[in-house]
Amino acid sequence: MDSSIATIARGEIVTILVKVCGITEFTGLDACIRLGVDHVGLNFVPSSPRHVDFETARRLVDRIGGRLPVVGVFKDQAIEVIEEAIREVPLDAIQLHGVESPNFCARVNRPVWKVFSVGPGWDPSTVRSYSGVAVHLYDTAAPDGSSGGTGKVFDWGQLPTRSHLPWYIAGGLRAENIASAITLHRPDGLDLNSGVESAPGVKDPGKLEAVMEIVSAWRTQAVVVGLPGRPAEWMMVEGEKLPCWKVSAVRESPEVEIRGLLDLLEIHGNLVLDLTSRPGDVQQVAIELMHWQMIARERGSHLMFKLGEEMVEAVVRSSLGGLLELVD
Repeated sequence: MDSSIATIARGEIVTILVKVCGITEFTGLDACIRLGVDHVGLNFVPSSPRHVDFETARRLVDRIGGRLPVVGVFKDQAIEVIEEAIREVPLDAIQLHGVESPNFCARVNRPVWKVFSVGPGWDPSTVRSYSGVAVHLYDTAAPDGSSGGTGKVFDWGQLPTRSHLPWYIAGGLRAENIASAITLHRPDGLDLNSGVESAPGVKDPGKLEAVMEIVSAWRTQAVVVGLPGRPAEWMMVEGEKLPCWKVSAVRESPEVEIRGLLDLLEIHGNLVLDLTSRPGDVQQVAIELMHWQMIARERGSHLMFKLGEEMVEAVVRSSLGGLLELVD
C-alpha cells in the first residue's frame, strides 16, 4: 500500500489509516513502526508539552529511516517558521491546528492537514472553504476555541455529514472508544495522542498495541469482499494469538471466495476461519476446507477452522476429518 499522505483517497484497500501524534522519544516511535502505524506527527508548537526542537526532530526522523511519513504540527505560526522547519527537518506534510486561512494553507509547500476544532456552536460550513488541502482533521475544541491537547472526545454527532476529502477523527481516542468511532462514522483515519500515552509525549507500547489490534481487524474487513464475514475475537491456539475471521452464511462462487481467502492471507499469514454459521453437506464442506488449507500451505501460511459442534462431529467421523486443522 502506498501510504503517502498526498495520495490518501477513498477506495484504497486499506480505508482506515492511523497517525500517532506528539512523538518525542524512541520507545514510542519504535512501537509505531513495529505495530504498523501509517504516519507519525512531530509537534513544533512551543507551548505544547509534546514540543520537539529541530535537533530532536531530526534524530527521530533519522530513526524512522523513511519507513513511514512524518507530519509536522503547527498552530498559528508564521509561514517563515514553517518554512524553516521544512528546511531543517524532512517533513512529508504539515498539520495546522489554529485559525489559518485557506490562503495561508495554500502557501505551505507541503500537503496540508487542516484541523477543525469541534465544540458547541462550531460551524461545519467553514470546512467547505478548505477544499484545497490534503486532509480534514476534526479535533475537540479547547476552552479557548482552538483545537488539540484536551484529551477529550467531542460529540461525533457534530461531524459534517459529507466530505469529498480524506478525513480523520482526533480527540481522546483510545482502545475503549476506537471501535465506536470506526463503526459509527467510518473515517479515513484516526489521529491518536494522549489515549496511547503514559505521560505527555511518551507513547505506551501496550496501549498502542491494544488500539492497533482493533484497527487491524477493521482494516481486514475493508479488504475482504470475496469472503463475506467480519473480524471476530482473536484466538489463543497452542499459545499463539491468532486473528479470527467469522465467515457468514452468505455464499459467493468458489472462485470469488478463494480470492477473498487470498486477501485475508495477504494480511494475516496465520489465521482461523470461524465457519460456525456456515451450513452445508459434511463431505462437501470437508473437501472445500481441505482445498483452502492447501492454498494456505502453498503460500507458507497456517490456516485453521472453527466449526459448529455438529459439523465437527460429522467431519471427524468422515474419512477426511483427520486431514483438517480444527480449533475449539
